[in-house]
Amino acid sequence: MFSESYWFSHAGSAKSWLLLSAFAIIALWETFQPRKEPATPTGRRWANNAAVNFLLLAPLAVWLRLSGVVTALAVAHSRYGVLNHALIPFWMQCVAAVLLLDLLRYGQHYLYHALPPLWRVHQVHHSDPDFDWSTGFLFHPGEFLLSQAVYLGVIALLAPPAIAVLGLEVLLVAQNIFVHANVRLPLRIDRVLRRAIVTPDMHRVHHSGEFAEQNVNFGDVFPWWDFLFGTYLAQPAAGHECMEIGLPELGLKRGLNVGEILLLPFRTYSTSSPATGGLPRPARFSIRFAPATLARSERSRK
Repeated sequence: MFSESYWFSHAGSAKSWLLLSAFAIIALWETFQPRKEPATPTGRRWANNAAVNFLLLAPLAVWLRLSGVVTALAVAHSRYGVLNHALIPFWMQCVAAVLLLDLLRYGQHYLYHALPPLWRVHQVHHSDPDFDWSTGFLFHPGEFLLSQAVYLGVIALLAPPAIAVLGLEVLLVAQNIFVHANVRLPLRIDRVLRRAIVTPDMHRVHHSGEFAEQNVNFGDVFPWWDFLFGTYLAQPAAGHECMEIGLPELGLKRGLNVGEILLLPFRTYSTSSPATGGLPRPARFSIRFAPATLARSERSRK
C-alpha cells in the first residue's frame, strides 16, 4: 500500500495536508506561547504575505514543486548521474541526496546575501518587519523561479533516488513554517534540537535588523553547514525579545502590500553603503572551516 508509486501519486495531497497541519499547530503555538511580541499589526501582514504565496506562487508551485520528483524519475537511469550507480547502496544514495540538496540550499542562500543582484530579490523575504509563520510565505517570484531552476539542474546532475527528493520536499513543507515560527522553545530543548535541525530561534537571528546578524545561520533544514563553514551564531546581541526584525533602511511601520513586494527589487533607497546601489552591503566570501563554532557559540549563551 505504501510503495514508492503510492507516495508519488499522493505527493501533492500529502504536502497539502502537512502544510495545513503545520499551520494549525504553529498558529496555536504562536498564540499561546509567542517568543516575541509583534511590532506591527499582524492581520495586514498575514494577508499580504499569504497572498504573494498563494496568488502568485501557488500556480507555479503546482508544477514546479512536483517537478523535482519528476526530474529525478526522468534521470533515474542516466549514464551521467553522480549517485545512480549500482556500486552505491540505495540507502547511501538517499542519504547523500538529502545532504547534498540541503547543502545546495545553504549555498544558494549564502549567494543571495553575497551578490547584490541576487540580494535585490531576496531582500523581499527580509523586508518583513516581524517574524512568524507568514514570513515563510514571503518570497519574490523571481527568487522562487531562479532557485527552482538551479535545484532542478542539480537534481538532473546528481540523479538521486526520487523517493529521497520527495522525502526532502515533504520535510521542507513543515520545516519552512517551523523555522519561521514566533514560538517559545525551552532553551534545553532548543539546544538539543539545533544540533540536528534549524530551530526558530536560530533562524530568527538571520532575520535581525543588524547587518552582521543577517549574514549568519543560512541553513535551511540542517544546521551543520553553518557549523562547518563558520556562519553560525547562537543568539542575537540584543536578545530575541529586544532585537529588531527586518530591514531598518526601509523604514517600515507595517508589512508591504502585494504591489510593493513585487516592486521592491527595483526600488533604490538610502543606506550607509551607497556603493551597493542603495542596498545593504553584501556579505564577503569569508566562508571558513570552523568545527569549533558550535561549542564557542553555545558557551556564549550561558
